[in-house]
Amino acid sequence: MSPLCEHCGENMKKIHQQVSVMRKEIKNLRQTLDGAVRAHRKQLMSIQAAVSKADFSGHSKKDCTSSLSAPDALEQGNIQTVPIGYISSCFSVKNGTPRQPTICGPSRAQLRIQQSVFNNPEHALVGLGQYSHVWIIFLFHKNGHQSYKAKVKPPRLNGQRVGVYSTRSPHRPNSLGLTLAKLDKIQEPSECDRPRFRFLRSPEEAGAAIRAVLSADPRSVYRRTRCKDRLFFFSLDTADVTCWFGQGFAEVLEVRPLKDLALK
Repeated sequence: MSPLCEHCGENMKKIHQQVSVMRKEIKNLRQTLDGAVRAHRKQLMSIQAAVSKADFSGHSKKDCTSSLSAPDALEQGNIQTVPIGYISSCFSVKNGTPRQPTICGPSRAQLRIQQSVFNNPEHALVGLGQYSHVWIIFLFHKNGHQSYKAKVKPPRLNGQRVGVYSTRSPHRPNSLGLTLAKLDKIQEPSECDRPRFRFLRSPEEAGAAIRAVLSADPRSVYRRTRCKDRLFFFSLDTADVTCWFGQGFAEVLEVRPLKDLALK
């Protein structure tokens, strides 16, 4: 057989690359399917357990534990919690959100405390302003699915699998998270002194935040190594950022207001 010409060789190389990408996608789909199957089996087991505990009167033993006092319920491992507040931040979607807390210093968030938790909710915050930082325990309520794995592949390990408890993966058995936040200020709910951005204080601070996000390269391993489309989109506060990555640099192409948020 005659050797392939240079053009044919390039085409064959591209085809091999595409096949490799397709195999990786099929592998990811199989892993996702396996996770869904495991989650389905766990749900079936929990349903079977609940049915097996039901008595002839139509009440299950689990219903009886709901009437226990708080200390008795805790001793039996039944934990019931009520959110004391809700958090919103300048990162409204996953794309572009820094994976490490110190990457984007200008980023800010707002924690709205539920007024219905206490009879005198203002008393709960007395003395908090004396501290510089607060610990926040929160729930990953937008995980998208309830399944989780014992081993995960953190983005910075280039595909290496490690135990989920040694990572910051949000897909955990109880979907709980912990963060240390710098306390900026405490204000009454009636106050409404907002700048152009909801969280960032000025266009200069927004520019610094965008540069911080891009300096850490928020793209996934697949987009960095396999995807030919170098465009990347992410949201920051009330801005929609379009950029592209070149060899050793990133360029912001457009910054425009989000369609679903009205700037004031």
